[in-house]
Order: sequence, then structure tokens, then C-alpha cells
Amino acid sequence: MSARNVRLASATLLLAVALASGPALARRQPPPAVIPTEETQKARDLYKVGRYPDAVLAAKAALNKNERYTPAMLVMAKAYYKLHKYEWMKKLWEMMQANGASSAEKAEIYQLLAFLEVDQKNVPGAIQLFKQAAEAKPDDAILWNNLGAQYLAAKNYADATPVLERAAQLQPGFAKAHLNLGDAYRGVRQHERAQEEYQKALQLFPNYADAVFNLGILYLDADKMPNMDLFAKENAAIQYFQKYKQMMGGTLAPSDPAEAYIAEAQDKIKKEEKRLDRLKKQQERETARAAKKAADDARKAAAGGQAVPPGATPAPPAPPPSGAQPAPPAPPPGPPVLQ
Repeated sequence: MSARNVRLASATLLLAVALASGPALARRQPPPAVIPTEETQKARDLYKVGRYPDAVLAAKAALNKNERYTPAMLVMAKAYYKLHKYEWMKKLWEMMQANGASSAEKAEIYQLLAFLEVDQKNVPGAIQLFKQAAEAKPDDAILWNNLGAQYLAAKNYADATPVLERAAQLQPGFAKAHLNLGDAYRGVRQHERAQEEYQKALQLFPNYADAVFNLGILYLDADKMPNMDLFAKENAAIQYFQKYKQMMGGTLAPSDPAEAYIAEAQDKIKKEEKRLDRLKKQQERETARAAKKAADDARKAAAGGQAVPPGATPAPPAPPPSGAQPAPPAPPPGPPVLQ
């Protein structure tokens, strides 16, 4: 057989082997992953309307089709959180991490874990987790607002301010972010900026009772407000608290402090009135003492340096002795003598 025929036979054999093994190799490849979008969307819809047990079942159906599908795990974890099954939620979080959860999914779980710390009154722990959530999803205004709220709870107004500024910038129509930013500015004694933020919150949500209440607190606590004396400042506080009570109506709790704050503002006004009255009387006494001293000094001068009892008339000079001639008047002084 010629060399040409040998090469042709070899090529034909290789082609035959490839054709024979191709289907077998294809059968050994894993099937493409199933994306259970329909089941996961159903779980999301059930979660949104508060049907948390049903959301868990729908998410399980999705995971039965793809056990590595982190969006379904996220819905299930959120539903377990609402059902107070926190250990199951944490187990799902471990699974999500092992299966490459996205940054946005991590942000949601960090936030849930942060809320657990809030429930436990662990403010530092909540701050750390909210910070991780915001860093994982930096364009989410809600995450930045929640972080800022925890700084406010810790009375760390300096750190709260830039965080809440970012939340308000990311979502200018977020009334809660403006309210919290107002609280941060009030904490760092920037009263005018605090007032501006509270007013922005009211512009976005005119029935925002919390913003009205916080305006009352601002005027009550501020040492001074621009172009206002104490009376105007405290009366403004009273008006805001009264408006807040009207807005709350029958929902106002018996323990609400608004009435006590109104009484505090009224007490400040009364104390200021008493202070001004004491000051006025003190000035009147000082004026009377000054007038009396001036009158006494005048009597002394009229008596030739002799003290004269108040109300008495200075005595006239004594007449010369009988038969004596009055002394001639003293000559006027001469011109100065040149040396």
C-alpha cells in the first residue's frame, strides 16, 4: 500500500473513532444548571405579602431544582427571619457564602444579622454589621440610613453626620434620612442645618409627626436660635409640641413626653420673666442709691464741706460781734511775679 493510501486509511479510522465516541462523551458531561426563576419569583411574591411559610415552601421548590441557587436561599433566609427561626437563617447564610453569594445578597443578610444585634441591644455589634452591609452595597440609601441610626443610638453624632448625609444624597426623597440627619446636626450643635433637614422631611411628608416633634425638641434644647430671644424660642417649641399632639390625635400614648416638654418650655419662660423682673428691680434700687448719693453730695457741698442731715436747710453765717466793723474784703490777687 502506498504511503498516500496509508495516510488516508489512518484519517478514516480516526474519524470513525471520533464519531463513535462523541455521543458517549456528551452523555458523560453534567447537564446545564437549572435556573429556577419562576419558583424563586413566587417565593419573593409570597414574602412581600407576609406569607412567610409559603415563601419558604416556594424557595424550597426552587432549591430542589438547583440546590446552589443563592437568590432562593436569600428569600428563604428572610422568611425564616420573619418567622423568628434565626438559627435556620444563619445556616442558610453559611450556604450562601459557600455558593458564592453576590455583594447585594450579602448586604441583605448583613442587615438581617444587624437587626438581631439591635434586638439584643448590642449597638456596637449592630454598627459593625450595618457598616458591612453598606460597604457591600454602597448605593443603597436605606443601608446607610440604618447605619446612621445606630450611630445616633450610640450618641456618636460626629460619625452619624457624614453617613446620613450620604443616605440623603443617594435618595433625596427619603424623608427618614432627612429626619435622622437633622438629629445628627442637632447633636453637633448645628441648629440651623438641623432645622433645614426637619423642614425637608416635612416637605416630603407633610404629616410627618416625628419631624414636628423633633423641631420642638430643637427649639427647646438650643441655647439660642437665630433672630430669637428666649421667649420666642420657647414659644416656638410649645407650638410645635401642640401641633404634634394634634397630629397624633387619639394615637398619642399616655407616656408620650410632649406634654412634659410643653411644661418645661413654659417653666423656662416663667423663670426668664422672674429673672428680668429681678434685674429691673435691681436697676431701680441702683438708680435710687445713685440719686440719694448725688443729693447727699450736693448738701455737703452747700454746707461748706459739713455734713447736713437729710432734709435740713444749711444755717446762715453768724453776724459780726456788736460794734465791730465788718472786715474789708480781701484785695484781689496781684499779677504773677516774674522771677
